[in-house]
Amino acid sequence: MGDLEITLAAPFIHMRSSSLSQMKLVFYYTQDKRWMGLDDAKKLITIGLTEGILTKDEHGEFVLTESLRDEKVPLGFRPTDEIFSAHLPEKKDVLDTLLAEVSAKSGLETKQLVSELSDIRAHFDNLIGDYAAITLLVKKYGVDVTPHRAELLAMIES
Repeated sequence: MGDLEITLAAPFIHMRSSSLSQMKLVFYYTQDKRWMGLDDAKKLITIGLTEGILTKDEHGEFVLTESLRDEKVPLGFRPTDEIFSAHLPEKKDVLDTLLAEVSAKSGLETKQLVSELSDIRAHFDNLIGDYAAITLLVKKYGVDVTPHRAELLAMIES
């Protein structure tokens, strides 16, 4: 049993409960044990659901997988930050995606394109961000931005 499984099983084992609400899980991780902050606790619960370690019952409460219910939590256990990075799917940023497409179409290296992005931003006195600058770069090299438009607009507006 790895750190992720121990961390997810700990509240069920310590509270001797077969199902817990999200509020109780978050309270356990953030206040009772002080292992992590609120955002990390919510992320941990999401990881538990995606990995199949946690499921939801008909009442909306979280249930630990059967195989981990009888496990023991080692004395003095404290999870490391690796439980988050090892199980998150890598999401490629729209900026990286568009840079790769421009690079493929133009034959220029990404390093050169990043330099051009900086030049574009400098031209506008750094009043625009990278996401706005990439739209101008994409236009310059004739790359179709249509498949990435929604994600790009969301990043520009945020």
